[in-house]
Amino acid sequence: MTKQARWHAPGPDTGYGQLAERVALVSGAGHNIGEAIARRFASEGAAVAVADIDQAAATRVADLIVGNGGRAVAVTGDLSSIDGVDQVFDEVEDRLGIVDALVNNAYARVGESSFEPFLAVEPADWQRFIAANTTMFFACTQRVARTLAAAGRQGTIVNISSHGAARAHRQHIPYDSVKGAMESFTRAVAVDLAPWGIRSNCVRPGSVAVDGEKMDWQDPRDEAGDVRSSQIPMGRPGTVDDVAGAVLYLTANESAYVTGQVFNIDGGMSVQARAPQVEPGAVATPATLRNIPARLCHDATQQV
Repeated sequence: MTKQARWHAPGPDTGYGQLAERVALVSGAGHNIGEAIARRFASEGAAVAVADIDQAAATRVADLIVGNGGRAVAVTGDLSSIDGVDQVFDEVEDRLGIVDALVNNAYARVGESSFEPFLAVEPADWQRFIAANTTMFFACTQRVARTLAAAGRQGTIVNISSHGAARAHRQHIPYDSVKGAMESFTRAVAVDLAPWGIRSNCVRPGSVAVDGEKMDWQDPRDEAGDVRSSQIPMGRPGTVDDVAGAVLYLTANESAYVTGQVFNIDGGMSVQARAPQVEPGAVATPATLRNIPARLCHDATQQV
């Protein structure tokens, strides 16, 4: 085997009409993961509300979608307040119709000490951070669910969590706590909304490369060091399109019997007991294995 096959998610503008006639709202869609989800939804036929507090960013993404033949509008507002949520959804319903596919992706980075060591976090910053971020996914979800239930329609909610909900980051106490709350919220809401035909699921990304940069720790002794990628069984950080593909599955009809679930999108990082750096002996990879019987090999020479 001379070359390992590599699998990647389709690009954000490749679609097959899986969300035709759906109306989606993606919060925090002006950048990174939110942008990839909005573009992927539009490529699948959804009319997409690109929601972001940054008006220029929301407009850029909406214009990009329209330029690629999709349907999108940019909406701005503060989703961390009930009034802001109502203002955004009123505008979207006027312009696109009832939202039946919600993606809670945005979060508010509030409080000067929110990303400090625990002993340095100010109680006032904790309260602001928790209130702003839990309000966002609570209020957006309730607005969508109440509207759909009143109209007798089904729908989907997908929440974007973080592996910090299960494996703590250092100096991210409020953030990790909010993401843990989001996952519990996902399950509780799924039970309450199931009789209405409204599904609630969650995606938990691992290490994802955003803004053209790796979110990987580098070994200061090696400028080319890529420590975190070497800890991931698939050997690379995730991409925003990897996350968007999972969100699409949980929104499309293929997942019609899936609700209350948390999907890890992390290249296998969360399922291994210990990282390769602390395992005894060398880790076997396609590049290090030799002498595999020919009858067990397939042609992995093409990039896929």
